[in-house]
Amino acid sequence: MTFMMTDTGLINARSLAKLGLAVRTLRQRRTWSQAELAAKARVSRQWIIALEGGQTEGMEIGRLMRVLDALEASLMVRDDDPKALL
Repeated sequence: MTFMMTDTGLINARSLAKLGLAVRTLRQRRTWSQAELAAKARVSRQWIIALEGGQTEGMEIGRLMRVLDALEASLMVRDDDPKALL
């Protein structure tokens, strides 16, 4: 799977796989290991591995938010319904 970050720093993560890839990309840009990110986010390394692999069906949003906070990243929700823009 290829991954592109926009020049605004936004990442389109419309699936668990893309969300995991986004987290992996952000972690690697910071040159952190999975263990380092896990420690900073207070989650297990196995959970980071599952997240990066898109294998986190039914994940706890609190864990995800701790990971994003550790990465100094945020989660945004955008209305993609074209009728909403009218």
